[in-house]
Amino acid sequence: MIDVEKILVEMTLKEKIAQMYLQYYQGYDDLPQNLRELNRKNLLGGLIFFSGNNVRDIDQLHDMTKKIQSYAKENKYNLPFLLTIDQEGGQLTAIFNGTTIFPGNMSMGFANDENLAYLQGKHVGRELKYAGINICYAPVLDVDYDVKNGSYVVDNRRFSTDPEVVANMGSAFIRGLEDEGILACGKHFPGMRITKVDTHFQVDRNPYDKKRLENVEILPFKKAIEKGVSCIMTHHGIFEALDKDYPASLSKKILTYLRKDLGFEGLIVSDDLIMKAILNEYGEKESIKLAINAGVDLIISTCAGNWFIDYVYGCVIRGEIEQLRIDESVRRILNYKNKSDAGNIPDQKTFDSTYGQELSAKIASKGLILYKGDEDELAIKMEEKDKLGIIFANPARLVMSDATNLYDISFKDIIMSKGYHKNIKEAIMPWHPTDEEIISLADVGIISEVLIFTTVNAYNFQRQIEVLKEFRKSCPTKKVISIATRSPMDAKILAEYSDYVIITGGLTPSILEGVANVIFGKEKIEFNKAKEFFCK
Repeated sequence: MIDVEKILVEMTLKEKIAQMYLQYYQGYDDLPQNLRELNRKNLLGGLIFFSGNNVRDIDQLHDMTKKIQSYAKENKYNLPFLLTIDQEGGQLTAIFNGTTIFPGNMSMGFANDENLAYLQGKHVGRELKYAGINICYAPVLDVDYDVKNGSYVVDNRRFSTDPEVVANMGSAFIRGLEDEGILACGKHFPGMRITKVDTHFQVDRNPYDKKRLENVEILPFKKAIEKGVSCIMTHHGIFEALDKDYPASLSKKILTYLRKDLGFEGLIVSDDLIMKAILNEYGEKESIKLAINAGVDLIISTCAGNWFIDYVYGCVIRGEIEQLRIDESVRRILNYKNKSDAGNIPDQKTFDSTYGQELSAKIASKGLILYKGDEDELAIKMEEKDKLGIIFANPARLVMSDATNLYDISFKDIIMSKGYHKNIKEAIMPWHPTDEEIISLADVGIISEVLIFTTVNAYNFQRQIEVLKEFRKSCPTKKVISIATRSPMDAKILAEYSDYVIITGGLTPSILEGVANVIFGKEKIEFNKAKEFFCK
């Protein structure tokens, strides 16, 4: 155990500041020498890992984090490091190989099962414990509310349009993670709304009044705090009802509200300050000063370098940041290093991968929605000689938050591996098919007895629907099963040209397996009327 008060007395100001900065590097095997040297000077507190920069698979990450934590003995205080990562499930699953790929938050929200959410959190917690992770930047507690005002759902990272469902699913997942010793991190406080404005590129100004914010956006965070969430990540949007001038990540008013009004005592983590909503307006250094003064404990700024410590030190010396503010954060950080048992990484896996796959399949199946079609007419009947056509919308990265590598996923392979059918023609459909590609893709349906047609945000990339229209010119009566694999908003558009429309809430192997089971009759699917709202 870390003797927090003793170490705080002994630490220099620079050593304290170092605890607040989550360093970032590219590498898969070891800490780079510059970070090892900082550690020897007692100037390394924690790290943030990214899927493309630090992770090949869970065993590689386990070996690397073991090595990293062994360097704790090289600093004066034998302080372990906070090791952090995004492992939400679905499209943002940073540790992709060797872990269970869960369907994602929207699928879980459709399932609306607190026990399943808890069990997922618990299983992910065991995986992360073996991987050496202390903080998981999950779950997303934002609400898909603004669909009610005409904004489209772009991705699958949010549980629901219903704040209560978000609160219940998120809090259950948090309990599962924390029961396994992983610090859960709800995000993005006070609640990222659905808007075309992406804070990776520009700031969003939220116009809603305080009552609306507390009834919708803030409600899931309030419940998560009541259930003991350890960390909360801030949003880079401006919330006019709380602070007209500064985005939440830099707002003392908003973070004081989080502490005083909502009673949050855990770690406040900034979202990456390199995002242009912050960087363009405040610059890379000023934003760090503002975030610390606002009350942020752990700073993520992947554009910052070794200058971070000296810069913040100078701010304190000049009176621009109070040392008390630094001491508050460092005391909290050290206490949470104790809570997470940082530095203690098990040698052996304590999770059951087979159980994880079964749990993922159960969530995926319960989260499917039959938007159009008679479930009693499933399964489809196909002779061995019949050709099944699949037009599979490109599953590649669509938004900045996508981290999973789904480029190699194939619905054809999944159907064949389950033994449902062998005579299959599958073609990948671009998000913006050309006139020539539209004709070529339609041919896949024309030469087939049954067509499975998937979309990726066809409400926006409308030329995907032109493929279905082209096919229907020649084949007005052939059976078409359409699948909205990304945004549920595609369902209404697909219904006009399809016999069946299925909403998945995500695009992962377990989801496609669940869809295959439904199409070929292994599982029945129920349409919960409460879920209709997404698709109106």
